[in-house]
Amino acid sequence: MPGVIVVAGGRGTRMGGVDKASITLAGERLIDRLLRQLPYDAPVAVVSPYPLGMPQVCERPLFGGPAAGIAAGHAALVGAAESTTAIFAVDAPDSPRMLPVLEQALESSGADAAVATFDGRLQPLCALWRTEAITRALHELGNPRNKSVMRLLGLADSITEFEGTAAVRDIDTLDELRERREQRATQL
Repeated sequence: MPGVIVVAGGRGTRMGGVDKASITLAGERLIDRLLRQLPYDAPVAVVSPYPLGMPQVCERPLFGGPAAGIAAGHAALVGAAESTTAIFAVDAPDSPRMLPVLEQALESSGADAAVATFDGRLQPLCALWRTEAITRALHELGNPRNKSVMRLLGLADSITEFEGTAAVRDIDTLDELRERREQRATQL
C-alpha cells in the first residue's frame, strides 16, 4: 500500500480564488470524494492551508506551489515505511481510480515513477513514485518553493507513462465544474 500525498492547497485563481478541496460535486466535497477512493488505511498527507476538518499539513511559507506541497506531504509521511508514494491533486478527485494501473506500471517498468497522461499531456499530479526516488529528487530539487512539478519529475532517473482515463481529468475553472456537474446530473 502506498503512502499518499494529496495536493489541495492552491489558490484556485482560475475559479475566482476558491478552496478547491471544499467545492462540492454530487453533494460531496472534492477532498472527501478523493479520500473515499483511496485504499483503506493508506497513510495520507493532505496538504492544504484551508480548514478542512481533518489532519493536514501545509508548506511554509504558504502557497509555494505544488512541488512545495509535495515536499511538505513527503515530510509528513516520513516514517510511514511505505516503498511507494502516490501523488494526487484534489481537483482531479477521481484520480485514485488509477492507482492499480499506476502500481502495475511502476512494478513492470522498474522506473522511478509511473505517471498518467491524458489527452496527450503528462499529468504529474497523478503519479506513483518509488519513495526512495522521490526522496532523492526532492533533495536534488532543493528549495521547492515556486518550482514546477515537471522539474521535480525531471529529476527521476526514469519514468513510465500510460494513458489515463477520464478519472485523471481535473477541474480548473468554473466552466469545467459546471460541465462535470451537468454530466453527473445526466448520469443519475
